[in-house]
Amino acid sequence: MNLLRTGKTAIRDMLASKMRAGLSSLGIIIGVFSVVVLLAVWEWAQSSILGKIQALGTNLLTITPGGKNSGNVRAIGGSNRNVFTMEHADLIGTMSWVTGVAPNIDGTKQVVYGSANTSASIHGVTPAYETVKNVSIDQGMFISNANTTARDKVAVLGPTVVSTLFPDGDPLGKTIRIGTSLFTVIGVTATTGNNDNVIYIPITTAQITISGSPYLSDIYVSVISPEAMDSVQADIEETLLKALGKTTDTENFQIQNQADLLDSASGVTDILKAFLAGIAAISLIVWGIGVMNILLVTVSERTKEIGIRKAIWAKSKDIIEQFLVESVILTVFGGCVGIILSYGIVWLINHFVTTISAKITSWHILLALSFSIGVGLFFGIFPAYKAAKMKPIDALRTE
Repeated sequence: MNLLRTGKTAIRDMLASKMRAGLSSLGIIIGVFSVVVLLAVWEWAQSSILGKIQALGTNLLTITPGGKNSGNVRAIGGSNRNVFTMEHADLIGTMSWVTGVAPNIDGTKQVVYGSANTSASIHGVTPAYETVKNVSIDQGMFISNANTTARDKVAVLGPTVVSTLFPDGDPLGKTIRIGTSLFTVIGVTATTGNNDNVIYIPITTAQITISGSPYLSDIYVSVISPEAMDSVQADIEETLLKALGKTTDTENFQIQNQADLLDSASGVTDILKAFLAGIAAISLIVWGIGVMNILLVTVSERTKEIGIRKAIWAKSKDIIEQFLVESVILTVFGGCVGIILSYGIVWLINHFVTTISAKITSWHILLALSFSIGVGLFFGIFPAYKAAKMKPIDALRTE
């Protein structure tokens, strides 16, 4: 019996028992649907997480004050923050392979305009911050050298602050109160979905109105290339230890490599994706067992048919082939329906949940179909083998 003829026979038998075939496929439909939708949504979540990290700059080093406590656990806060000044930032800026240095002073203040008010993260920065931290301006301009030199009371607002204080969306030139000081709005940053509730002011102004001291909260350093990150990090550590009169045992700062953070995040998301795929695969296996049980029932119902076929010289391999083909057709059909439903659900998710942009890729479809075929073959083997082992005389005696 050739494969095409076997397939036609299998389809004819399934059409004769539509309810049984439908129940057999239902489990695979649900299993494939779960696999594809879960992976499509997770692909979006993974790219969103990694994209936010990359938006901060992949060639970025973050230097923060903080000493070592017992057990090698670093402490950040209190007097431990009084480590870096602008002189240290300028020193780093003279080093090889460093393309930008952005010192930062941060704090949280109440911000008021008219009757509206909000709490926002305030960052005292230099013009270099815009490039080093990949800040995009949507309206107006960013902090300039002239603003920093003159200690101007000007502010660049994040979109979340704008939406709260200026519902009409026109903040430029308006005067807001940050804490007890009045500032003129000169710019608005573009929406990033990350750290949008922020206000930037000149760092020299922040030293007076925010921190009240010359010390920095962080120093951000952009490096010429990812390959130079480790070398520059080591050079900066050595230079700062010497400038601060510290050793590796008494150092009171830490340097975070953005590339390492990206690698760590990527590793974690890959593990979670494999975990989700594993859960979905288990559901397919469970439904595969259901397919096997239904096929076993089919074998018992078609015992006489099997006996007749064997009596007219059908070989065992023909019987095995017939039931395996039927099993694969059932599971592939279920897989195809599951994929079609997945496209519909993903479209609905993207349409009604605007913050999600899930996408079904070709490898999702390939994985789903591979699982469908694998389940059909694996769980169809036992029923097919059982049917093939029947003796014609015993099968024909069955009522």
